[in-house]
Amino acid sequence: MINYAGIIIEFATVSEIDRPFTYIVPDSLKNKLKIGQRVKVPFGRGSRQQIGYVVSLMENIEPQKYRLKAIGELIDEEPLLTSEQLEIVQFVVRYYGTSYAAAFDVVLPPGLKDNPISKAPTHEKVYKLNEDALKVKIYYESNKHKQSFKKQQWIIDYLREHGSVSAKSLENQEEMSKSSLKTLIQKAIVEIYEEEIIWVDDPICYNAFKMLNDEQQAAVDYMQAIEEANVYRTVLLQGVTGSGKTEVFLHAIKNILEKGGTALVLVPEIALTSQTLARFEERFGNRVALTHSRMNAKERQRIYMRAKAGELSIVIGPRSAVFMPLPNLKLIVIDEAHDSSYKSEVDPKYHAIDIAKERMRYHLGQVLLATATPSMETYYEVQNGAYDLLRLDKRIGGATLPEVDIVDMRLELSNGNHTVLSKKLYSAIEATLKQDKQVMLLINRRGHSTFINCRSCGYVLKCEHCDVSLTYHSSTQSLQCHYCGKTEPVPEVCPQCGSRHIRYFGSGTEKVEAYINECFGEYGVGRMDTDTTTGKEGHRKILDAFRRREINVLIGTQMIAKGHDFPEVTLVGILSADASLFMQDFRSNERTYQLLTQAMGRAGRGENKGKVIIQTYNPEHFIMDVVKYNKGELFYEQELANRKCMGYPPYTHIFSVLVVGTDEGQVIRTIHLMTQYFRYYSDRGQNHFRVIGPSSGVISKIGDEYRWRLLVIGDKRDKLLIYGKYCLNKFYANETVSGVKIQWDMNPQAMI
Repeated sequence: MINYAGIIIEFATVSEIDRPFTYIVPDSLKNKLKIGQRVKVPFGRGSRQQIGYVVSLMENIEPQKYRLKAIGELIDEEPLLTSEQLEIVQFVVRYYGTSYAAAFDVVLPPGLKDNPISKAPTHEKVYKLNEDALKVKIYYESNKHKQSFKKQQWIIDYLREHGSVSAKSLENQEEMSKSSLKTLIQKAIVEIYEEEIIWVDDPICYNAFKMLNDEQQAAVDYMQAIEEANVYRTVLLQGVTGSGKTEVFLHAIKNILEKGGTALVLVPEIALTSQTLARFEERFGNRVALTHSRMNAKERQRIYMRAKAGELSIVIGPRSAVFMPLPNLKLIVIDEAHDSSYKSEVDPKYHAIDIAKERMRYHLGQVLLATATPSMETYYEVQNGAYDLLRLDKRIGGATLPEVDIVDMRLELSNGNHTVLSKKLYSAIEATLKQDKQVMLLINRRGHSTFINCRSCGYVLKCEHCDVSLTYHSSTQSLQCHYCGKTEPVPEVCPQCGSRHIRYFGSGTEKVEAYINECFGEYGVGRMDTDTTTGKEGHRKILDAFRRREINVLIGTQMIAKGHDFPEVTLVGILSADASLFMQDFRSNERTYQLLTQAMGRAGRGENKGKVIIQTYNPEHFIMDVVKYNKGELFYEQELANRKCMGYPPYTHIFSVLVVGTDEGQVIRTIHLMTQYFRYYSDRGQNHFRVIGPSSGVISKIGDEYRWRLLVIGDKRDKLLIYGKYCLNKFYANETVSGVKIQWDMNPQAMI
């Protein structure tokens, strides 16, 4: 008989209460309580009711020194968390050094309160024509000659063809008019019913699968062999852009589903979800669901419950989708696996690849890392034999890699060209559009001009809250800070000297769009950045317009460089290729190589050969040579040698501490004092760690808060984590900390 339960309190983020508490199970719940449910329990001196998670059930316990309290009430009839998810919670707590509360928060869907989770509806509203066919026919014949009847006519014809149609399905049709539907309902031509939803899996559409080439088939066969052996493996699918990596994992998932397994597919950008969803729905129908942060909380909760109930076979989404509770999970695909967005920058600071590997160890399944440009860490694991490698070196359909030209923008300036486009790129755009093909232009900065400068005194307009220049946005005629979001009007005179000689410098997506519109506006020009993709459907609308050829020149930030497949794009222009090359980050070479290679990969994916033009002020840089001549292996070998020499990942791990506060002096005093603890315990311990800093952040102030960073480097991740938390705990125990916030992370992806 169950008498006691171990319960973790939902809000318990501080170490003193970050543990299971023992509660008495009342008689009314003894036959209902299960591990993984949420309950309400009295907690603390005032015994206020708090939400808790049941993590253990016990018949007997050791005698306690204090009086135990009883569970108040049950929130969920069935467990919200599976046994596997509870294992993942333990892993997140242990591996990332976070609290149980933070781990539960990231594993579960957002928006949970003290009510049962939103479940999928059991009934749905449907529309169908009045059963009196004569009445419908008379109405139809007497009105079909009217121009105003066209939209009603379409609805009647659609319902005649399809019979009963769900309200959601009908209302989502582009031709559907809500006012016309309302009229038909009022006239009793269309009737509304409630029908029970009977879930039936769509059959796999085998005809939609494409024929594989030899490389693709070999990769699918290898994945199938691992699956049949029922062993855990992580596999890198490294293929040149356009080599058909997506088709490989579509076939691999088909093989999994045929044997009753399920799969997760992670993508780095919300912009990729609609494209990926369309490919999967074509083959797997209603077995597929999409989840992402722009959906509301109830939608995400319903998908969570459908996945848990086994109604879904495939879930697609960004980083957070890695926690979806699919039963019999056998494959997790991480598309564009090099992307830094798979690492969370908020607590718990997990990496989706780590979670995927842990889940597949549990299920004896496979993690498939698909990318043309693997991260240095992934490449290193392949070299060490920890990951398997599958290569796709040929583009599908006989397509070839694009021709690459490097343009020295210093020569363009010396020849009097001060526009955003080199003469070569301008001519190439003109020729491409005249051939009825499409163009993509990458500039990894949004806005119009990157800064405004006074020509008289040299003053640069900066954000008063951040140590960055303000960016001019022509669409709103304002200056914006891209870090804290502050907006200011554009001054007519210099705020420092009063001069009217203020000028715009640098280029962003808006400026490029304006220039391209002047020159090629008749062909259709679009822009894709965070300013134009707000809202749930922001990305899809722009990409659909590009696919329908309403837009033939697409300008955008890095979000256009990832995974998109547009066969009519034969020219890609990369403006300001140096933007990420000289950042104060040991990953700057890697990031630049990945961005340029991914952007280049959008060109020439159809029958026509592609061309790429890269504009740079550093044409002699090693990266430019690597990209032009497709020397990826040489890049990885040299970059690994550099990392080994410098003692940076993947040969080591980094424990990063960031101190922020509004009083710069207090921030500096705190981090210098903290550094003494790290140096002292490193010298005393058996494992010596390299302590770098402290130093001011790359951006020294954001949102009125000054930023100082300390880096600690060690060979062993587990020992470095223990050491880092130990030093911080000693610091907290002995020092009074006020007016600052201290943040830490293991192996951060961003070093600002």
